[in-house]
Amino acid sequence: MFRPKSMQKTIFDHDVYLPKERLAALEKTWAGPFRHKVLPLIDEEPFRPFYHPETGRPNVPVATLICLCVLKELHNLTDREVLGSLAFDLRWQYALDLNAVEAPVCQKTLHTFRTLVATNGKAREIFSSLTGGIIEAAGLSTDTQRLDSTHITSNMANLSRLALFVRTIETFVWNLERRHSELSGKLPRLYGKVYRERAGYFADVKSSRARRRLGKVAGHLFFLVDRFRGHPEITKLKSYRLMARVLEEQCHVESGDGGRVSLKGPGEIPADSLQNPSDPDATYGRKGKGYKVSLTETCVAENPVQVITDVSVAGAHTSDQNDVPAVIARLDEAGRKPVALVADAGYGSGENIVDAAERAVTLTAPITSGAPVNPEKMQLSDFTTTADGTRVLSCIKGHTPISCKPAGGGKAVAAIFGKAHCSDCELLPICLVKRRKGGAYRLRYKLAQMATSRRREEQETTDFKERYKIRSGIEATISEADRVTGLKRVWTRGKDRVSMVVYLKALAINVKRYIHRELEKATTAFLCHVPTHIRTRMRSFLLWNPSCREDFPSAGRPIAA
Repeated sequence: MFRPKSMQKTIFDHDVYLPKERLAALEKTWAGPFRHKVLPLIDEEPFRPFYHPETGRPNVPVATLICLCVLKELHNLTDREVLGSLAFDLRWQYALDLNAVEAPVCQKTLHTFRTLVATNGKAREIFSSLTGGIIEAAGLSTDTQRLDSTHITSNMANLSRLALFVRTIETFVWNLERRHSELSGKLPRLYGKVYRERAGYFADVKSSRARRRLGKVAGHLFFLVDRFRGHPEITKLKSYRLMARVLEEQCHVESGDGGRVSLKGPGEIPADSLQNPSDPDATYGRKGKGYKVSLTETCVAENPVQVITDVSVAGAHTSDQNDVPAVIARLDEAGRKPVALVADAGYGSGENIVDAAERAVTLTAPITSGAPVNPEKMQLSDFTTTADGTRVLSCIKGHTPISCKPAGGGKAVAAIFGKAHCSDCELLPICLVKRRKGGAYRLRYKLAQMATSRRREEQETTDFKERYKIRSGIEATISEADRVTGLKRVWTRGKDRVSMVVYLKALAINVKRYIHRELEKATTAFLCHVPTHIRTRMRSFLLWNPSCREDFPSAGRPIAA
């Protein structure tokens, strides 16, 4: 039965039985701002449909479970450590507004709630809702944001090619014996002996002999796939489908002669191939096996604190080039669309610049890829055009075109120049115009090509370099997420669950920054009334007692009177 968090006070609440001195001490820790600023931002109503409205035992409040998930990622704890902290740490109970009777939570309850969040796409909703609340409460501006990506790995082993084959077969043989023992007993004894009784036998081999054993294992893989190919029940097993996937991605199967199997070369294996049967969604990219996480955060100088505004998880093989339109669309949907978006060269392309401009966003990203610039030829940016590049105003010599029309479905422009101006022009050998029948000359280009040419010229200016400098700050955010929450190595597997964890870790960073800001405000307000000589002594004390800095985070910096 759905039951929202009750605001009714009891005699067991901390506000009732704790001395004022203890309550004041709690307010100076992270628990105070969390209870008063973060907890009220959680909306439990979206979770009501997942619980029966009238029957059943009342659920643990959704707000409590969300807070536990966020604090788990914020402190990078295990479930046992989280539940232990909730049961025995007064700060956790005070932060979540729970008394000692309400504090104990079953680990199964927490696990079931995470499964619900991961399988129903609620993680993004939780992230977006709380982040929006923080932005509104702190009065943050989202006009300028920066974007970058990082590589992460799930909780899976880094398997060699031989180990991948062996692990996949072992998983299938084990499932077959457990679910269909009669079929397992009909397999040649080799499969039960090697892949069940001596698990890991084929994978535990020196690299000099791995190639020879890999051929044998590939033959075993094909035998199992081919033997049960038409079986209606076996083909539904996940382990069988993974075997068939590995065979298709890693091997060539020749028809005739019983199906001869040969291994594909490294260049023939697709980047989105299976890396580990325990995590079928992980792929291979230039940074390794796993996933790619894109982070977008505010970077407005006037903001008292910067927050992560958008997160996405994709395969490690995906390119950053495809992220810009999707990021802007998600930010627009959430009501946080920036005016300017700053990103590195991986996101810079003419297509992205044009697409962002159509969405009223200025993309500041250098361009380093594509065909090299020929210094002996004229560039598109040498022609004078309108700001959006859809109309040519004049050439480098100042001659206006006879006509200028959209082409290519609006994605290109075609401008016609007169014969009288172009035929005798000394720049004609290096110009981009082409002669047409009838003597006229035509300049045709795509809008993305014009944007690329302009950006190559613009990115050498001092103004662009000054605007671009702010991008490097997101590297510190990625480092913070890794150091504080363990972003680079998440504790679960599968894209849905990995995405859930990444959303919660990003939200944990936002909560951490927001809480720290609230603590600074409270400390500043207190220290403004403290005489100067006492503040000087406090700074000296904190210099030699680092463990006390949490209570006075801003005491070591100058404070306005």
